[in-house]
Amino acid sequence: MGTPGWILLTHSEEGIPIALFKDSRDVVTQIRIVIDERLCSDTVFRVVQIAKDQYVVCDIEYLNGTHVFETWNFQTRSTKIQELLDLFHHTDLSALFSVADAPYGTTIRGYESYDDVPGSMGVFLPVTT
Repeated sequence: MGTPGWILLTHSEEGIPIALFKDSRDVVTQIRIVIDERLCSDTVFRVVQIAKDQYVVCDIEYLNGTHVFETWNFQTRSTKIQELLDLFHHTDLSALFSVADAPYGTTIRGYESYDDVPGSMGVFLPVTT
């Protein structure tokens, strides 16, 4: 589906809100994004870059410095991702999409299946045709 990685919403050394994309090769690039700066206190999304400036948000690890992965199950994290994107993000520069809102035609190779235990790892299930 694209390049897996992480979006880091944080602050620069000068205290300016910034967004960074770190890909699977640990290459970090700053991205331009329209998002409420209240999310830029160490929020970390697991994403897949599907095109230049387009990302599908698959999971959330930290929300404003709180390690939510350990305390929320996958369904709660997915619901929170949708709420955060709906309330605090505009797709004018870089676009973040939930898995449910991925653009039409986005190739999905499969989905992760989770149990209801907070902090548990998902199992990848390929799409069968």
